[in-house]
Amino acid sequence: MSDSAPTISCGTRTRTQPEAHLRAGRLAAALVATGIGRGDRVAVMARNDIEFLEVSLAIAGAGGNPVPVNTRWTAPEVAHVLRDADVRLTLAHTEFIPVIEKACATAGIRPSIIEIAMPPELLEEAGLDPELARPTGRHPLLEEAIATHPEPLGHLEGAIADSMGLIYTSGTTGKPKGVLRQRLTAEQLLAIAGATAQRMGLTPGGQMLVAGPLYHASPNAVTVLALRMGTNITIMPRWHSERFLRHVHERRIQQAKIVPTMLSRLLSLPAEIRDRYDTRSLTHLVHSAAPCPPAIKRAAIDWFGDAVTEFYGCSECGPLTWISGAEWLAHPGSVGRPADGSAVLIADEHGTALPIGSTGRVYVRGPEFWPGFGYLGLGAPDTEVEGMLWVGDLGRLDEDGYLYLTGRDSEVVNRGGVNIYPAEIEAALLGIDGIEDGAVLGITDRTGDLGEEIAAYVLARPGIELTADAITAALRGQLAADKIPSRIRIVDTLPRDDNGKIYKKQLRDRLEDRGATRRP
Repeated sequence: MSDSAPTISCGTRTRTQPEAHLRAGRLAAALVATGIGRGDRVAVMARNDIEFLEVSLAIAGAGGNPVPVNTRWTAPEVAHVLRDADVRLTLAHTEFIPVIEKACATAGIRPSIIEIAMPPELLEEAGLDPELARPTGRHPLLEEAIATHPEPLGHLEGAIADSMGLIYTSGTTGKPKGVLRQRLTAEQLLAIAGATAQRMGLTPGGQMLVAGPLYHASPNAVTVLALRMGTNITIMPRWHSERFLRHVHERRIQQAKIVPTMLSRLLSLPAEIRDRYDTRSLTHLVHSAAPCPPAIKRAAIDWFGDAVTEFYGCSECGPLTWISGAEWLAHPGSVGRPADGSAVLIADEHGTALPIGSTGRVYVRGPEFWPGFGYLGLGAPDTEVEGMLWVGDLGRLDEDGYLYLTGRDSEVVNRGGVNIYPAEIEAALLGIDGIEDGAVLGITDRTGDLGEEIAAYVLARPGIELTADAITAALRGQLAADKIPSRIRIVDTLPRDDNGKIYKKQLRDRLEDRGATRRP
């Protein structure tokens, strides 16, 4: 802890949080002057940087609703969100101005655009073209908007509640859906903030590291809360395994939010590199968003101890289950038990509860303080279980109430009438020495009559040579014969978003026989 003002750092740039709050207040005044009011949606398409947080605070301070946009999306994908959310204004880094302009043309809309200039330090840290430091000149600049309003906007009662009305799902299995929340009460806001800070390990004056994308709901919400609490914040513009460890070591980081893919990449570092860095300051290394293979989870707990914490949740209902490292060792493979008044039910497609240990649909209800919701333009969700929601996940509960996810309904492989869950095969793949990442999906069996066959994409750890035959041999002792992939492809990369979710549709669309090995 330090008596000095808390800071936000990104690369070689550092700004005190009082200065960031002042800049956000002045920008909020500029937004109000342009006509942004209560509940107006304002899109943000920017890389991880200090300005991303200032812009988020400013929109909320003006009573607007920030709508972060995935920086990997193409113009048609961005156009969907801009049109669907009826965006009034967009703030974007120079890098994304052409995408925003094309998206607006595609959507047939003309929202105002404010360009966020990209500092050379950000470009260097992120490994981007230095020419991006030159603004397009086609739109007003963020710094100009701040400069025109020397006085910050005063406090607007209820503005924070207004700012949290709409978020979007990730869109990995289809178009992102707008989750329209009921307006939060002051009591709900305090309860959510308190529970998040406690479970995520945020403290005033503490040290947190932002390793995931700020456009994603979870890292965004946690980081904005940390900023409001006065937690020192270090932002990574992009993931880099050794740099993550260096930040933890040098800044004595206590809290970081990551995804399982990041854990796997940390474990790919040679032992001599890992041993250079002291990570004992970590009290909360929190992961979520995608299944964590047991081999990766166990190795992470061996390294980081009980700092490894996991939660399972969804955009609609927030965090639902939590599990510590010690709990996981007693219940390996689990994503935890319901917390804070949330609930989980395993049921069939008709909503009938299934016995303990049976696999079925995972119906959930959010924490007791979580707001109700509907989908923008679609209304309340259809559900077979009153008061509970199914978002496509499958799983089971054990006798102690711990939840185990087995996959998503849309990914289940039907082979000869038998349901096979890709998550089980992916976990087995990730348990093989030398494999850093893997994805499994069902494809049409063109040579037989079993309906679908199993295809696997595998990414090797650096310096490791893998073959399809060796992988098949390693799986034979772990999986039944009908679960072993008949097609194995060794790849250089897998299409995951920055939050660890894999785009299996992209894999299926590009899967052609060239480069794939068929198991005899």
